[in-house]
Amino acid sequence: MTEPYLPVDVVFHPNWWHKHYDLSFDREFFYNPSRRVWQEQRMRQLLYERFGDVGLGQKDAPRRPIIGPILMGSGYIVQEILGCEVDYQKDGNPWVLPRSLSEAETWALQAPEDIEKSPPMKHLLTLMDSLEAEFGYLQGDVPLHSVVNVAIDLRGQNYFIDLIENPDLVRHLNTVIARTIYEVGRRVKDRTGHVAISINRTIASFDPGIYTIPNCSLQMISPRMYEQQLLEFDTWLGQQLPPLGFHHCGTNAHLFAPLYARAGAVYLDVGWGSDIAACRAALPEAWLGLRLNPVKMLTATPDEAAADVEMVLQAHGEPWPRVGVCCINMDYGTPDEAVRAMFETVARYRGARKSGLQQAYQVA
Repeated sequence: MTEPYLPVDVVFHPNWWHKHYDLSFDREFFYNPSRRVWQEQRMRQLLYERFGDVGLGQKDAPRRPIIGPILMGSGYIVQEILGCEVDYQKDGNPWVLPRSLSEAETWALQAPEDIEKSPPMKHLLTLMDSLEAEFGYLQGDVPLHSVVNVAIDLRGQNYFIDLIENPDLVRHLNTVIARTIYEVGRRVKDRTGHVAISINRTIASFDPGIYTIPNCSLQMISPRMYEQQLLEFDTWLGQQLPPLGFHHCGTNAHLFAPLYARAGAVYLDVGWGSDIAACRAALPEAWLGLRLNPVKMLTATPDEAAADVEMVLQAHGEPWPRVGVCCINMDYGTPDEAVRAMFETVARYRGARKSGLQQAYQVA
């Protein structure tokens, strides 16, 4: 595959889709085959109608057997398999209701012996079977959360105390979660070839086969604690579902980048506010996704959006071949012209190599 040159992408929050176009993200969107195909197709068409001038969406978007929500950002299925209730909302991402397990309940928790018999996995496999029967193939994936994110949903704030006072319990819980993530991930990747487009579509412009671990919650855990109690599980998952990438939306990705390098990362999603140059120094050969701040974009003028793009690109420095720019989960009210300014600024930096605008993975 020809290496892309400064890809750029955005993801809008379900609230944006709902208020602009009355689209709903209830449970049917995730598991009803005809609804999935229709709504993903419609979303790509709407993106083209609104932003086709800067390269978003598809004018004549075909029907495609996309098994998960690659046009939004979320994470729910691993938690649901492990017993969390999930509230599927018309105008929001699936809302995971924490289990707040007691210590005894945590020790009793086990990865499903036959994960295909768990109701959430059965629903996903039924969807996949139905779409494959109709189309003859499958595309996309489902959003897998990380060990640390799922652990907090299961154990609640006590997980942070466990990291200090009960490392044996942490190890047990992390093992259960990692095994469950793997069992879901391998079944998806075996049938679609992908397992992280639902985390960040920018990955599609680098290598859609990268398995990306979304370590959103590491903003609250020290690098030393991560190294001592979580790194081995992320490394193991990367070995089982290679190649490995990391999503780190916090402001301190640079503190974890050397550890991600030890795990074998070939991709890092760099959170707004992180030291981009330090991330590049720690991962000299990896692809980097430079994230803008969706909260800032909500009130940004075109000039301000362009300045933010310039800031992250200048912080990285040339050359550009292993760099992309993205802004994820932008809410209703984000100015269209700020979005256009983001794309236009990237195109200006891209210069003559405008062919890089086209994504390598046409599902997106």
